[in-house]
Amino acid sequence: MTAILVAHDGGAYLDRTLEALAEQTRPPDQTVIVDIGASSRVTEHPAGLLGVQHVAAPSSLSFGDAVKAAARVLAPASTDGEWLWLLAADNAPDPDALRAMLAAVEISPSVSVAGPKLMQWADPDYLYSFGESMTRFGTAVELAEPLLDQAQYDRESDVLGVSAAGMLVRHRVWTRLEGFDPALPAVDDALDFCVRARLAGHRVSLVPDARVLSAGRRSPGTAVLGPRTSRTRRSYLERAAQLHRRLVYSPPLALPLHWLSLVPLAILRALGQLLRKQPGSVLGEFGAAFAVAFGHAASVPAARKRLKRERTLGWTAIEALRLPWAEIRRRRALAREDATSARRAGRHEIRFLAGGGAAVVLVAALLGLALHVPLLGAAGVAAPGLLPLGGVGELWGSLGYAWRGLGDGFVGVADPFNWILALLGTVTFWSPSYSIVLLYVLALPLAAAGAWFAAARLTASAGLRGIAAAAWTLAPTLLVALDQGRLGAVVAHLLLPWLFFALSTARRSWVAAATASLLAAGVLAGAPSLWVPLLALWLLTTVALASAGRRGRGWHRLVGLPIPALALFLPLGVQHVLQGTPLGVLADPGVPLAATTEPNSVLTSLAFLVGLPGAGSTGWAKWGVLDPAAGEVLAVVLLLPLLALALASVVLPGAARAAAALAVAATGFATAVLAVRVAVGAAGEAAVTPWPGAALSLTWLGLVGAAVIGLSAGHRVLARTARVTLGGLAAVGIAAAVVPLVWAVATGAGGAVPGAPRTLPALVTAGAATDPTTGTLVLEAQSGSGISASVERGSGETLEQQSTLYSAAPPDAALGADLPSLAANLASRSGYDPVPVLEAQRIGYVLLAPGTRETRVVHDRTAAAMDANPLFAPVTSTEHGTLWRYAGLDAGMPAAAPSGPGGFDTALGGAILGMQLLVLLVTLLLALPTGGLADWWRPEREARRGSGLQAGRRSPAAVPVRTMPTLAFGGDHGE
Repeated sequence: MTAILVAHDGGAYLDRTLEALAEQTRPPDQTVIVDIGASSRVTEHPAGLLGVQHVAAPSSLSFGDAVKAAARVLAPASTDGEWLWLLAADNAPDPDALRAMLAAVEISPSVSVAGPKLMQWADPDYLYSFGESMTRFGTAVELAEPLLDQAQYDRESDVLGVSAAGMLVRHRVWTRLEGFDPALPAVDDALDFCVRARLAGHRVSLVPDARVLSAGRRSPGTAVLGPRTSRTRRSYLERAAQLHRRLVYSPPLALPLHWLSLVPLAILRALGQLLRKQPGSVLGEFGAAFAVAFGHAASVPAARKRLKRERTLGWTAIEALRLPWAEIRRRRALAREDATSARRAGRHEIRFLAGGGAAVVLVAALLGLALHVPLLGAAGVAAPGLLPLGGVGELWGSLGYAWRGLGDGFVGVADPFNWILALLGTVTFWSPSYSIVLLYVLALPLAAAGAWFAAARLTASAGLRGIAAAAWTLAPTLLVALDQGRLGAVVAHLLLPWLFFALSTARRSWVAAATASLLAAGVLAGAPSLWVPLLALWLLTTVALASAGRRGRGWHRLVGLPIPALALFLPLGVQHVLQGTPLGVLADPGVPLAATTEPNSVLTSLAFLVGLPGAGSTGWAKWGVLDPAAGEVLAVVLLLPLLALALASVVLPGAARAAAALAVAATGFATAVLAVRVAVGAAGEAAVTPWPGAALSLTWLGLVGAAVIGLSAGHRVLARTARVTLGGLAAVGIAAAVVPLVWAVATGAGGAVPGAPRTLPALVTAGAATDPTTGTLVLEAQSGSGISASVERGSGETLEQQSTLYSAAPPDAALGADLPSLAANLASRSGYDPVPVLEAQRIGYVLLAPGTRETRVVHDRTAAAMDANPLFAPVTSTEHGTLWRYAGLDAGMPAAAPSGPGGFDTALGGAILGMQLLVLLVTLLLALPTGGLADWWRPEREARRGSGLQAGRRSPAAVPVRTMPTLAFGGDHGE
C-alpha cells in the first residue's frame, strides 16, 4: 500500500494532510511525496510516516503527471494486491479512511478503483464530491450535491467514476492504463481514467465510510489549475476536456464529423453562453474548440490507441451508470429555484398591483392624457426642438456612417440618438412622426412607472413609493423638456429610474448588468452631457467595489457597463476630434436651441440646486403674474423642503445609502453648472450649450432618492406623524412649484402644440416628389442685426437628419464658403449676382421664417429686399413663413452632382454599423431574461473536478455577507 501525495505550495493544508496520514489506523506501507511547488519545497514530514520518499518535480506538472513521476520510483507491481492511494495537499483523510477503503476492496476483488467521500474543508459535515458520471453526450456530472451529509448517498456503490482526490487504484491497473491522459491535465482526468477502467472490465466503487477533506477552489491546486485560475481559463479547460473525450470516445466513422463540428458548435455555444448569462465562457468556447481541433492532433490518436488496447467491453456495459435525463431535468429545476431565491434575497417585494403602483401609473396616465388631448388627433408635435421624422427606411438608413444632406452635405457618423429615433419610428411605422405624439401622451405614466419600481428598491412603504413616483413624474426638467421639444432629455429622464432599478442588482445578475448597460446607452444617447457624471460614478463605484474584497463581490459585472455606449459614441467622437470640435460630442441631439440660462447668476445656481433648469423654466411668467426672476425665486422656495429632507437623510438611519444618493445629486448639479459654461455650437447669433436640465434630472433622482431613504429609515427616530408631515410638505411644495408648467401645457400656452409632419410649405413638398435634390434656402431673422441661414433639401429637414457634427461646426465649415455670402446679400439690396451660387447649390426657393417682436426690423428688411429682387417671385405666406421662387427654376436646374459616400466610405460605414450592431446584439442576448430557455443544452456540472483540486461549491451553511453599495444607491442588500 503506497500513498502518493502531490504537494504544490500546500502550506497549512499540507501540514494537516501529512499529520492525518501519520495518524491512519492502517498506515500506508510507504509514502511518496511529489513536490511540484514553485515557492517552497517539502523537506520534513511527521515521524509516523513509513518509507517516505521525496520526489522533486517541475512546477509545471499536472496532477496526473506528478503521480506518474512517483510511480516511476516504485518497484513494478508483482501482484494485484498492491494499491496506490492518490492524495493532494488539501486531502486530509480521517484516521480510519484507508482502513475502510482497503476493507471494501478486499471483499470485492473485481473493484480496481475506489473513491472516498470528499468533504468540504471549511465545514467537514458538508459533502464536496462523492462519485461522478456523465450524460449521453459525455458531459461530466457530479453525483452528490453539496448538502449536509446525512448518509443520503451511502447506498451508492458502483459508479462510473470517482474523483482523483483520495482515489485508491490497483498499481497494476494504473500501469496498464498508463495513468491519466496527458491531454487532460486538470479537468475530467479521473473520470476518463475510470471510464477506461470500466471498459477494461474493472469495477469502480464508492466507500462511504472513508472520508477525505477537500478545499475546493481554495486548494493549492497545480500550475495548470489553482486558486488563481480565472473563470475564463476554467471554462476553457472544462470545455477542452469534454471535446477531447468526445473525439477519443467516438466511433471511427463519426470522428471526422465530430472534428468538423468543433468550431460551428463553438459559435452556437457562445451564443448559448450569452443566453445563460455567462459571457466569461465565450472565449473559453472558442479557445477550446480551436485547441482540440488543431492542437490535439497527436494526443487524440494516442488516447484512442490506449483505449482500444485495454478495452474488453462495449459502451453498453456502462450505459446504466450514466445519469438519466429525468435526474438532469430535476437538478436543473432545483438550480433555477436556488438562483431565483438568491436573486430575491434581501430585496423589498415589488407588489406593483397590491402596493399601489398600478393606481399611481393610472393617475399619471389620466394626467398625461388630459394635458395632451389636443395632440391625440395630430400627425406630429411642433415644438422649438422638434422636427418631423422621415420614413422607416430613412430612419434606419441614417444609422452608421452615411451621407448627411445638411449645408453643403457631408459624410459623417450618425448621432447615437438616431437609434432611439429609429426604434420610436418603427413602433408607428405607418406614420413615424406619430410615435412622438404617443411619447408625449405616455411620458407621464412611463415616468411614474419607472420611478415607482426604482423606489421599490429603496423602501417597502407603498406611500413613499407613490410620493417618489409623483415627484419624478412632476419633475420640472421633464415638463420643461416636453414643453421645449427636447426629445433626448425626455428619453433620458424616462430611462434614468430604470437604469437605477437595473443597477441595484447588476452585481448579482448578468441580465441586470446587461440591461443596465443598454439603459445607460439610451440615457447617454438622449443626453450626451451625462457622460461626465455617469462615467465618474461608474469608475468610483467599480474601483471601490474591486478593492473591497468579499463585500464588493460581483464588481466584475459592472466593468462592461459603458461598452454599448462607447460603441455608439466612439466613431462620432473620433470624427468630432478630426473636425476640431471635440466638445461637440457632448451636444444635445436634435435641433440646436440657443442657451437662455445666465451661467454666472446666483439665482441660477440656487435653481440648479433644487432641480430647476434655469430662468423661464417655471412657467410663472406665462401666467402674467410674476416676472421670470420672481417666479424662479418662488419655485426655489417651494422646492426647499425637498432639499432639506434630502440633506437631513444623512443623519438618519440608512445614512450610507442616503450619502450615495446625494453624491448622485451632487454630480448632476456640478454637471449642470459646467454645462452652461461650455459652448458646443451656435444657433444664429446665440451660443448653444448642453441643456442643464438633463444633468438636473440626475440631481432630482438623487434628491428624491435621499428623501425616500430618509423617510423610510426614519421610523426608528421619527414618529409616523412627523414623517407624514415632512413627506407631505415636500410633495405639496413640488406640486405647487410645477403648477404653472402644467397649466401652460394644458392650455396650449407652452411651446409644444399639434404640428404638421413637414417643415416647408406644401408647394415645396410637392416639388420635392419629382426632384428631391432641389434646395430651399431658409432665412431667419435674429434678435440683433444678423440673420441665420440653412439649406433644406427635398421636402424639408427631418429629426434623424440632424447631426452634432453639423451643429458644432463653424458656420463657414457647416454652410460652405458661398452660402453665408448668398444669405447676407439676399437679406439686403446689393449688386451681388446670386445666380452662380443658386444653380451650383440647386436652390430653387427662399423661405423667410416668421419674425418676432425682437426680430421685426431685420425680418421686414429682408422681406423688402426679396420682394425687390427680380430673380425671385413671391409665392405664398404660410405658417412656415414667406416663400419666394427662383425664376431660373422654370428653365431647369443643372444636373445634380453625385453625392453620398464613396467606396471607402461605404466600407467604413458598414464596418461601423456592423460593430455597433454586434455589440448591441451581444448585450441584448445577455439582457434577455431567458430563465430555462437555454437549459436544453446547459452543462449539467457547472464546476467540474478532475484532480480534486478544481472549483468547489459554497457551503449552504455559509453566512450571507454584507455587501457594499453599488453605483445604484439601493444595492446594499445581502447576497
